[in-house]
Amino acid sequence: MFDIEANKNDLMMILIDKYKKYTVNDHSSIPVEKAQQLMSSILYCVNGYLKSLDKAIVATDEYNNAVILYERGLELEKRNLSSAKKLFENIKLNMQDIDNIYYQDTLSEGLESFFRNYDVLYAAHETPGSIDYQLALDIEDFTGIEYILEYLNRLYAENNFCSCFPANEIESLLRGYNTDFKNIPLNIFEIVIRNVIGLEIIGENIMQLSINDSQRSELYETLSALEIEQIQERMIIALNEILKFFEIDDKKQKSYMIKVAIELSYEIKHALSIKRLENIFVKSNHSIIQGKASFIDGEMMELNSFRQLIEELKDCRHISDKIIMIRESVHSIRDLTDILDTCIWENEYDKVFELLSDAEKKYIYEQIHMEVMTGIDEEDLKDWQKAFLSYGYNTPQY
Repeated sequence: MFDIEANKNDLMMILIDKYKKYTVNDHSSIPVEKAQQLMSSILYCVNGYLKSLDKAIVATDEYNNAVILYERGLELEKRNLSSAKKLFENIKLNMQDIDNIYYQDTLSEGLESFFRNYDVLYAAHETPGSIDYQLALDIEDFTGIEYILEYLNRLYAENNFCSCFPANEIESLLRGYNTDFKNIPLNIFEIVIRNVIGLEIIGENIMQLSINDSQRSELYETLSALEIEQIQERMIIALNEILKFFEIDDKKQKSYMIKVAIELSYEIKHALSIKRLENIFVKSNHSIIQGKASFIDGEMMELNSFRQLIEELKDCRHISDKIIMIRESVHSIRDLTDILDTCIWENEYDKVFELLSDAEKKYIYEQIHMEVMTGIDEEDLKDWQKAFLSYGYNTPQY
């Protein structure tokens, strides 16, 4: 066990050496505030290294030497800094296109500020920058680069999960959670994973994200009589199926998501007890307001009914019959785009496009345009998307 009192002389020698290097051999006395900062940085490195070791090893005399521990601790924190920089670059390349000011500002300004201002040599314990985007689980007992590395690892896991869903669908879910989602502090992953677990529990299509009123009632009937441990068990089983479906098999990410699910179970249990699940299992709001125009998507079909319709459309030979079936059964652009993906042929696209209102055409155009703007080559668009761009649609003026 490291004994500060027994090592105070060595610690003071390290402090003096650090101060000389910091001031380029200025031999004036060390200001109290700077001495405290440097000593905190030294002890941060020492304790960081000790925390990384097996407790049995730490008990040996070698690990009660301040000079050795500091040198090894400083190298560890330098490696942590290098790892954090690489992870941050990866996160920036794959960040979610979600318009929430806390999420965007933390990635574009807060974390950038940390890496610009962090000083591993003289202030390793400090955490400069403003990290305002909250994670699904708070980070406790971490500061400095260890905090940032842990934050980035958790953020990477959250982003990786959310990347399995279209950004526009996530934004619709967030809008259902709060219409002012762009300007309030929230955790995107938490809202997404609650709904996805809920859909998996009742056997619905997890890709739809949204949970409607009847599905919310079914979740209440399924979970309301269960004890907290039983709810947690159901949630973990559902989560494991979801992770298997998305081929997320990283042990650290899985462990983090299970911890999140357990934490969320208490919110769900409380919401069940007061019969208020609407802010837990959220119905998406697909309205998109631009100027005076507003588009609100319709209700998606039940999964089994939708699958049956797909099979009937695949068996149907005549586009006129397909149009009748679509007009009678399909009330959601999300369902319609799935149908265009699977059972409408190239020479039939225009007939389907004619069913769309101007607001619906505008919405589809904006979604395709968003994909192109985020880096997808037009040649890599789906066949129906290419056909839509060639259809002669012009963005309406409102």
